[in-house]
Amino acid sequence: MAEQDDVPLSATVKKVLDEFLANLKSDDAVDDVAADRIDALLRKGRVPNAAEIDEALSPPEEEESL
Repeated sequence: MAEQDDVPLSATVKKVLDEFLANLKSDDAVDDVAADRIDALLRKGRVPNAAEIDEALSPPEEEESL
């Protein structure tokens, strides 16, 4: 399944992702940590599935300590 292999990002894609990250971080509705997680996911060089995107944008669930 070669189409699922990570592909190096071109300079153009990196520039677009840099702009996207800057816009996410300037949006008050998006947490900076979530923006960093989605940025890291998009820079892997493959198309993420919907579950990966949801996980990146949602805050991690904290375990309750007893």
